[in-house]
Amino acid sequence: SKPKEFLCAALLKTIKQRTVTSFFQKNKGDSVQQRQDEFIKSVLQVTGPVVRLNPLVSELFERLHLVFFRSATHLGDSNSIKSAVLSEIGQIRFPSYTVMRSPDLFASRDAVVQYKQLVEVGYEMEVLLTSLVKETEQHMKGWEMFVEHQSEWHMLLETLRRPKSPAQKVGGIEQMSRVYWRRHFTAGWALARIAERGARFAANTKQFARERDVLESLLSQDAFRLGKRGEWHERLILLHTTHLRPKGTSVEARAQTAEALERAKRACVRALDDVHVNRISLHAISRQLRTIETKLGVSPDERIEHPRMCVEWQMPLERVVFGMRVRNIRRGPSVWDGSDGIPCSVEQLALWRYRELGYTGIHSENTLATTLFVLLFWDIVFCPLPGVLDTEYQSQPLDMGSESFYFSRRAMIEQRLAEISDGHFVQSIGDVYEKQHGVECVGVSWDLPCDQLQTIASCLGGQRLSAICRVLATEYRLKRSGFPDLCLWNAQTKHILFAEVKGPNDKLSETQRDWLDILVTSKIDVEVCHVRDGDARDTENV
Repeated sequence: SKPKEFLCAALLKTIKQRTVTSFFQKNKGDSVQQRQDEFIKSVLQVTGPVVRLNPLVSELFERLHLVFFRSATHLGDSNSIKSAVLSEIGQIRFPSYTVMRSPDLFASRDAVVQYKQLVEVGYEMEVLLTSLVKETEQHMKGWEMFVEHQSEWHMLLETLRRPKSPAQKVGGIEQMSRVYWRRHFTAGWALARIAERGARFAANTKQFARERDVLESLLSQDAFRLGKRGEWHERLILLHTTHLRPKGTSVEARAQTAEALERAKRACVRALDDVHVNRISLHAISRQLRTIETKLGVSPDERIEHPRMCVEWQMPLERVVFGMRVRNIRRGPSVWDGSDGIPCSVEQLALWRYRELGYTGIHSENTLATTLFVLLFWDIVFCPLPGVLDTEYQSQPLDMGSESFYFSRRAMIEQRLAEISDGHFVQSIGDVYEKQHGVECVGVSWDLPCDQLQTIASCLGGQRLSAICRVLATEYRLKRSGFPDLCLWNAQTKHILFAEVKGPNDKLSETQRDWLDILVTSKIDVEVCHVRDGDARDTENV
C-alpha cells in the first residue's frame, strides 16, 4: 500500500548501502554513483526504453484532472482517466444520471493553482508519514513543511472567527451541507489537512506541546474535516493524561499531575458536547473519562453523567467452534482443513459449522450491507444535486463519503427509510437489480444473486433493514467496513443470524464492535464465532 515515491526512495536507499556480497568483490573502489548506474541499467533491461515527460506537460494534465474529475487524488494514484477511456470504448458501464456540473466550484484560476499546490504539499507529507518513526529526519522534514504553511493556517483561522454578515449566513441544513461539501475544493480544506499531518509529525518527533497547539487550532474551527474531530479529541485527551503529564513523585509533581488530569477531564466533556464526534470516538472518550475520574479519586456518585456517554458496547452472544489448522502455512491468514478435505479460510470453516446447524449462509462481510443499501437508495444516491455528479464517469456521487451526504438528502432519505420500515423493499431491490445489473457502482457486488438479496431482506424485515440502512446513510465512510463476516438464514423459519468470525489471537476492531452494538440494539441476532484449533469430532469440544 506504499506510494510509488516511497518505493523508489527505499530502492535508492538500499543501493547506497554496501551489501554482504560486495565485501567479497574484487573491485573495492565502486562508488554509490556506480552502484546506482548499474542498478538503473538492470532496471532498463527489464522495462525497455522509457520516456521522461516534460514537467510542464505533467502539470497541465494534473491540473486538468483536478478540474474535470473534481479529484484531489494524486494523478499517479487515480484511475479516473483509465475508467473514462474504458467507458468510452464500451468495456465498462457507469450508472445513468443527470450530470449537474458546477462551473463556479473554483472561484478563479488562481484558486485552482493555490488549491493544487497545497494538495501536493499534503501528498508529500503523506508520503513522509510512511517512513518509520525512527527515521527522525523524514518526520522533521514533514514538520518543517507544516511550519512553512503555519502562518497561512493561522490567517485562515482568524478569518473564520470574524462575525459573518447577513448575506454570508447560510440557512437550512440542506444548503449548509452543500456549502460544506464545496469547501473540499478550497485552500482552507487543503490547509486543514496539512495542519492535521503537522500534528502527526509533531507526535512522531515527540514535540508534544506543539502537537497540542496544532490540535487545539484544528478543534477551534468547525468549517473543515468535521469527520476527524473525534480522533483529534481522543489524541488531545491522551496528551494531557500521558505525554504532557509531569513525571515524578514529589508533592509539586503530584499537584501538576492532578492539574493535567483536570484539563483532560474538561477536554473529555468538551468532546462529548461536540455534535460532530462519531459513535466510535464517543466510546473511546467515555472510557477515557472514567479512567481519569478513577485516577482523580472521584467517587461514583460524583462522576460525570453525560447524555452522549457510551462506556460499554452491547456485545452479542459468543460461540466456539473447532477445526484442524494447517500447520505448514507460516504467513498470511490462517488456513484450516475444510469439511470437504480442501484447505479453507477461518470464515469458510465457520460457515461449514453453521451449515451443520441447518443454516444457509454466505461469507459476504461489508458487501451485503452496502449492496442492499445502494440498491434501495439508488435514485437518491444518484439524485442530481449541484456539485456531486459533475461527469458521466462516476460510480458514486462525489460526496458519498462526506458528512454532507445525509444532510443534503435528508428529506428523501427519511422518506425512503419510512417506506422500508413499512415493508416496501423486496420489489424495489428486484427492479433496480434488473435495470442496473453490471454497471460500475460503489458498494454494490453483482456477484450476490438478486433472489438471495431479496430473501435476506425479507428475513430481516422492514424495521431492522431500515436500521442498517440508516447507519450507512449517515456514516457511510466509517461504516462501509466492520460488518459481520457471515450472513446466515433459514428460508423456512425466516430466521436470520449474522456472525463475526475470529480465529486464534484475533481481536475485534472498534468498528466491528460498533456494528455489533448497532445490530444488538436493533434486535438483529448476531454472535461472535471463535474458531479454535482442535478436533471437531470431539463431542466434549462441540
